[in-house]
Amino acid sequence: MPIKKLNATNKRIARVAFVFMNNNCLPVGKGAGYVIGAILEAGFPVTFYDTSLKSVGSIAADVIRQPFDVLMISTMSQFFPEVIKFAKKVKRHRDIPILIGGIHPTSVGKTLLEKHPEIDFLCIGEGESMVVDFLNHLGTESLFEIQNLAYRSGSRPVVNTLRFPENLEKLPAFPWHKFEKDAKYTGPNITGPIITASRGCPYKCTFCGNSVYLQHYGKAYLRFRPISHVIDELSMLAKNYSVSCFYFSDEMMLSNSEYVCELLKAVKRLNIKYFLQGRTEWVNGKLVETLKDTGCAKFFTGVECGNEKFRKKHLNRHMSNKQIMSAFSLLRKAGIAAVSGNMIGFPFEEDRRLTKETIEFNLALRPAYASFNIFYPYPGTELHKYCIDNDLIDPVKEANYTRDQDSILKGITVKKQIANIVMFLNHKLYKFRKQ
Repeated sequence: MPIKKLNATNKRIARVAFVFMNNNCLPVGKGAGYVIGAILEAGFPVTFYDTSLKSVGSIAADVIRQPFDVLMISTMSQFFPEVIKFAKKVKRHRDIPILIGGIHPTSVGKTLLEKHPEIDFLCIGEGESMVVDFLNHLGTESLFEIQNLAYRSGSRPVVNTLRFPENLEKLPAFPWHKFEKDAKYTGPNITGPIITASRGCPYKCTFCGNSVYLQHYGKAYLRFRPISHVIDELSMLAKNYSVSCFYFSDEMMLSNSEYVCELLKAVKRLNIKYFLQGRTEWVNGKLVETLKDTGCAKFFTGVECGNEKFRKKHLNRHMSNKQIMSAFSLLRKAGIAAVSGNMIGFPFEEDRRLTKETIEFNLALRPAYASFNIFYPYPGTELHKYCIDNDLIDPVKEANYTRDQDSILKGITVKKQIANIVMFLNHKLYKFRKQ
């Protein structure tokens, strides 16, 4: 994009429209919210839009009508078709620079610039520092030297080098005043703000987009926030928003036993219940005792599939069924509600058999609640490559993905099935608890 077309000439008046593509009603706490915090901390006015709260059409009308200098959009892969429709609509009326960030551009990269002329810039990787540099250099030649930026030089896409992962000690404060109602987890019997104590993941599950960031950053990707920062945030929430429970949404905090023990002891002093998630390999008697003592009410873990051999071979998740059973038993005996996360609609012929085994395994686990999701082939993952290599993705389904969409794989329809499974299984589990 020629520099002369950029509207902002003064870094302190660059006005930002930030759109969070959120058709699944996801909380903003893990990603987009911190980017908003960085923009605000740097002194730029920003208007935040969440597509679960306001229609895409209404947001487009606002962006067209108001004097914004740049449009930023954060998106996951399944919402990208809607991003393109949105961007085209805006561009028909305003020549505003558009920067796309989130897991999708990080996974796909410069191909997006080759295929979609309405996109001007991409943020590859984490975005807090990058967006501030972008706004500071908007309208200058130095803009094109920014790390994590992808852009066009003429018609040729250019991807700059990546900067180091964000330093969590210097992470901007999460702007809770912007997200009082919108950065919360709402699930079975619990509603509370999303909190993160760590960022990153060292595992390469074949279906998870985290593996893309791991490819970019390596071992440096897993980091932990200073405990004092986490406790200060929780104290503020308890004081200002009458928070009675919260949700640690980062499952990797349990990977550092010394850190999590110190953190949870500090949490105990606040007398606030919490819900967290983690891998079952880390669940042992000592941890469960600490969880019980410090106010853990719920624990979520990804089971994904009840077939241990399939889970190991095709999902690269190496926890055994015995380990999972032990973890759920320990949590149940401690009075902590253990929630299982499961998946159906895998791109394999035996998916129907796997679904049956997963239901049977959950009946044996006896979780407090069993949740189910439909497999989605995220770009950059091993299973996405498998689906592409075997021509399994339906391009029409993919291009028209909407909220509560069924599988985008050819010949697979599991939306009604998943609703029936959740109803049947949790009714059974409820009856078990009453016996």
